[in-house]
Amino acid sequence: MSLRYSRAQILLHWIVVLLVAAQFLFEDGISTAWRQLLEGNDPGPSLGANAHVIAGIAVLVLAVLRILLRFTQGVPPLPKVEPRVLRLLAHVAHWALYALLILLPLTGGLAWFLGVAAAAEVHEALKTLLLLLIVLHVGAALYHQFILRDGLMSRMR
Repeated sequence: MSLRYSRAQILLHWIVVLLVAAQFLFEDGISTAWRQLLEGNDPGPSLGANAHVIAGIAVLVLAVLRILLRFTQGVPPLPKVEPRVLRLLAHVAHWALYALLILLPLTGGLAWFLGVAAAAEVHEALKTLLLLLIVLHVGAALYHQFILRDGLMSRMR
């Protein structure tokens, strides 16, 4: 088993990071179009809405690809000094991130393409959960880098 992620795994990680960041930063287009749909109006063509949908589909495809790579290439082991409870939390957090990266585009697609309002509500709740998990993930990486100094982040080089 390798002590670092493969180049493909690292590249996919950072592409997904950029896509998800763009989804959060530039969500106005899809939000405006969705409100117009709820009011019974035709939002017409919207670059912002279309970009959000395309980026969401890309996140879904890349998340599935990341999971496939995880199963075929494996992942580097966590530091041996890591307490068992923290290793368990790391695994749960990673799989929760993968689940959200799949469920968010699916619920968004159900809302946008099929008009399922309940899916839009679930999508919003999942979006908040994703943001919280991202903060936890970044915080944990920084904790390992600057407090524990255990070299965990070297797995991503």
